[in-house]
Amino acid sequence: MSSPIGLAVTPFRSGSLANSTPESKRKISPAAETSSSKRVLVLTTPSTQPSNVSPGATFSTKPLFAPKQLFPGGEAKIAQQYTHSHPPPVPWRQDKDKDAIWHNKHVLLPYNLRDPKVNIHSKEMQTLLCGIFPGTFNVAQGRFHLIFQVNTLPSPPWPLTVGGMPFTLVAENGPSGRALIFPRLMYGNRAISICSEDHYTNAVVFSDALLRRLAADVNAYFLKDAPPGVRLLELMYTCECTFYIVLDDHVDIPATRVKLPGRIANWVVGYIHNHDLGRPSWADIPAKREVQPLPLAGVIDNTAYDILRPGVLIRSKMLRDHAHPGVFSTTSGVLVQNAKGDRFMTAASHGIGEGETVWQADRPDRAIGEAVVEISFTDVSLLKLKDDVEFVNETFETDAGVVPEFVRLKTSTEQLPLISDYYLNSPYTGNLYATLVARSARLFETSPYLTERQLEYIVYDWCYSGQEEGNEGKFQPPDGTCGSVIWNDEGVITGFYHYCIQDGAWAGFSASVSASAVVDAGYSLAK
Repeated sequence: MSSPIGLAVTPFRSGSLANSTPESKRKISPAAETSSSKRVLVLTTPSTQPSNVSPGATFSTKPLFAPKQLFPGGEAKIAQQYTHSHPPPVPWRQDKDKDAIWHNKHVLLPYNLRDPKVNIHSKEMQTLLCGIFPGTFNVAQGRFHLIFQVNTLPSPPWPLTVGGMPFTLVAENGPSGRALIFPRLMYGNRAISICSEDHYTNAVVFSDALLRRLAADVNAYFLKDAPPGVRLLELMYTCECTFYIVLDDHVDIPATRVKLPGRIANWVVGYIHNHDLGRPSWADIPAKREVQPLPLAGVIDNTAYDILRPGVLIRSKMLRDHAHPGVFSTTSGVLVQNAKGDRFMTAASHGIGEGETVWQADRPDRAIGEAVVEISFTDVSLLKLKDDVEFVNETFETDAGVVPEFVRLKTSTEQLPLISDYYLNSPYTGNLYATLVARSARLFETSPYLTERQLEYIVYDWCYSGQEEGNEGKFQPPDGTCGSVIWNDEGVITGFYHYCIQDGAWAGFSASVSASAVVDAGYSLAK
């Protein structure tokens, strides 16, 4: 097979799609956005390449299965053609070529690797895939991710996806990188199989409602048949078609797992401790907690905008005992309404302090509203905006110069597939991209008193934003990203950003509470 052809491209901005205005552009571009590549690598073959590969030429991205938000007009513009010859191997981390072929945001191929019928082991596919990173000697595949085996890890930054798939890099020499996206788990007893009813085993995708129902059934089994002291904290279903069950840290899993189910809904299940997830400490404390903000890294957009919209920096006063009041920053959500037509802005509960008052950016004199409703256990509060505060349900424009259109909030019965493209735009990150890889239902007790105890099952989406191991300088969203709206290619608001895992085996994952919790509480996207 002939050598692959590499093209660095950007979205072609068609005048017919332009819906941006001066107000929809950020006044300050966050450092995390300005420092990241805006280009996408198209890796193709002589038989599938565009008819014109000259710089400045445009072509359709439809044969490349490109995400809609990245190429809203369905066309790309060629910025550069690569000769596609890697430099000779050099010691680990020494290749700092800023124009290296792998230093692009994504890699698009003339194949949709999300289609299980595509054979990545064919000669053509291996030639394409081995042409991305220098020193690649094999490309394997987990159920829903690629594994690049290389001599040494290439210099960062790395793409977020290849052919629509998340991936890992593992090296023979130097730092080893990472082989599997999901950490290893301790399996249960496969002779114990539960929840094998048809409505579970026939599910192609678990909706929020079905996952909550399954979690309730699994919890009922644990309460009745699990060893004493073993209780379910969270049930996670992954794109690898496996279940994770999160248990209390005191449980001796190696000694107990022989008595625990090894299959749920006919899929393999394993067990981890709560601390294994590496959640930030405040995530396990009830809402309205005191949070010490992390130091900010780089430039953020702290503009006080005349028109409020999703993705604006908001602040509230946090009163601390025996100390001066502190200020905590989060991100504005969307405008929702109830059946009566009353309108509220969503925000992260833990970022709202004493007095419930919230202001914008560095303008404490410009209060925008106050929290009046909290949706239990979701970390979502609803703010009643002041009469003179104007809010539009449009976030800032993307790299393609287009303002994403929000159509509605996700519902509990929707079957949104895993391995999907998700987006957010916050004053700390600018435009951010990740891949949905798992969904979980976490249990919360409504009362500490046994006679009053009820359980709430809160659903979270888990996204993967790329490998941390060996990826020096990879950006991690700070706490202030909390409350940011997350949406998919169809404009459905899927959730609200909660936190990212910064260290440990789950580093690179982030959790967002599902927007269905807001819908179930009686609210819809305001029009």
